[in-house]
Amino acid sequence: MEPPSYEEASRQPSAQDRQAFNFSPPPAYNTSLPTPPTPPPSYGEAVTTQPDPFPILTPPSGSAAVTAPPRNTRTTIHPLTQIGVRQPISSRHAQTAVVTQPQPVPISVACLRDSPGLVCCPHCHHIVTSKVIYTPGKAAWCMCILLTLMGLICGFCLIPLMVRGLQDAHHSCPQCGKPLHVYQR
Repeated sequence: MEPPSYEEASRQPSAQDRQAFNFSPPPAYNTSLPTPPTPPPSYGEAVTTQPDPFPILTPPSGSAAVTAPPRNTRTTIHPLTQIGVRQPISSRHAQTAVVTQPQPVPISVACLRDSPGLVCCPHCHHIVTSKVIYTPGKAAWCMCILLTLMGLICGFCLIPLMVRGLQDAHHSCPQCGKPLHVYQR
């Protein structure tokens, strides 16, 4: 018998490659897995809440003694820091603090945009929320003409006249009815 040629020998895996593919066989199907040392908890044990995991088991030792707070103090807990604060309780009636909310400050008439704003009317000198009426402005008409030139007729060119973002805002005083400002787009 002749030795294989170089090409035939190069097609066969080497002995080192065969060892790399040598795996142990899988376990048999009838073998059982090892059982855990303790069974899992029952549903009732798993659901019930456990007592405090860090109970205080021994009383303090030494000269420090636990005493109740004095009778004429009360402990309140601060909502943010959750720290208890002792405050003396006076036998007199507690004073009631009246807290008022600051009044809104009216803005200048020239600062009005496209929504109603709180202003001081220069005509009647009342502080009012302006009344706004929206009307098509230059931006709406320019967009309408542009759509017409692009060939969108049959009503499509009229859509910009109904879009509030393209309309001018006319502010007026609800008390005296005089115009305050016109916000143009």
